[in-house]
Amino acid sequence: MRTTRYREFESVLVQPGVRLLALESRKYKTVRADVFLLEPLSQSNATANALLSYMLRAGTENHPTRRDLARAGEELFGASVGVGITRFGDFHALAGHAEFPSDRFLPKGAHELQHVLELLAEMLTRPALAPDGTSLRDEILTQEKFQLEQDLRGIADEKPQFAMLEAQKRIYAGSPGAIYEGGRIEDLAAVTARSLLERHRALLSNAQVMAFITGPVTPARALSAMAGSLKLPRARRLPFLRSQRLPDRASMARDKLSQAVEQAHLVLAWSGAPAYGSADYPAAQMADALFGGLSVSRLFKVVREEHGLAYAVSTHLAGSRGALIGYAAVAPEKLDSAARLIHRELSRLVRHGFSPDEFDAARHSLIEARRSQLDSLGVRVVDTVFQTVMGFARKPETEIRALERVRPEQVRAALKSLKPHTEFRLAP
Repeated sequence: MRTTRYREFESVLVQPGVRLLALESRKYKTVRADVFLLEPLSQSNATANALLSYMLRAGTENHPTRRDLARAGEELFGASVGVGITRFGDFHALAGHAEFPSDRFLPKGAHELQHVLELLAEMLTRPALAPDGTSLRDEILTQEKFQLEQDLRGIADEKPQFAMLEAQKRIYAGSPGAIYEGGRIEDLAAVTARSLLERHRALLSNAQVMAFITGPVTPARALSAMAGSLKLPRARRLPFLRSQRLPDRASMARDKLSQAVEQAHLVLAWSGAPAYGSADYPAAQMADALFGGLSVSRLFKVVREEHGLAYAVSTHLAGSRGALIGYAAVAPEKLDSAARLIHRELSRLVRHGFSPDEFDAARHSLIEARRSQLDSLGVRVVDTVFQTVMGFARKPETEIRALERVRPEQVRAALKSLKPHTEFRLAP
């Protein structure tokens, strides 16, 4: 099998739109496999895709019940195998994951790599069907619809997540950014056992596929095993498209959702940030770190520690959309003061800049945090998928060197590029 280098991975393109990747590392005791089926996120398919992930882990062609699947994992020396849903920018991803012990901890002659990958591929591609083979199983669909509905209703009790999702509907209104990848309760009724099987078959034919094996296994063996296990139809697959950037607004939009909550939640958005992959993105990372992205940031020190106005306060870059998102958990009576102070601190950074000590501390913390993240093979996998969706592939070491080269004037320019966009409050 002829391979090429893709970032730090050995890779093979088995057909247009289906890429297998492997990275050997002897630092770990387990091998992990991650398979992503990616297609553009749309409201029409979001709920069906989320429900499909529930159905795929409820039973397969050869393991028709959850108990059968659990037993299969136990027989493979405790391998964990599962399916979920996630997103990368404006792309929805059905994600399969498996983790299992490496060969050196198994009896001689064990072939767990092949067996686990076959089980993972079966979960993703061969669901248990109704007796006539024309649909998924109605009785299981009813159960999984109920479970997904309960999970979606439960979000309302997780106030930070609920506030962020409600804010995103307003920030990204009219674009895929406003769509929750976990689906909507009101869309569940329209999904049938037959339509969900059709959705699954369309996904297998249309989705871009990235399949990874990482850990203590040679790339040649890993790629060969994955190619032999993951059988997908040959088809013209949907291309990757860049995520829609957050457009500027003439003035900041303000909205409030009133609820009887003990703690108010404030979400802020600024447009104009450099997007992930752009030459200015490292400067935007530094701007975020200085403003609210790290524990050494202005917001943490001023809003939380100095003024005591927030239980939690932070920012993060929405790199796929060119946006900076802020969040604060605040006592309701302090909400106005906290919002004013957050805006004031950004204005102070823009007008007066930051000290050399602040700059050095932020850069050191940002780089060390990034290096720590990259110790995780899972982070490397997810980052590679995200970069691919964004249209580039860049080694982590290159990104760290870019952070090391950022100059203060570039960070000031990134801060000045931010424009107030949305302020959302979940409060009494």
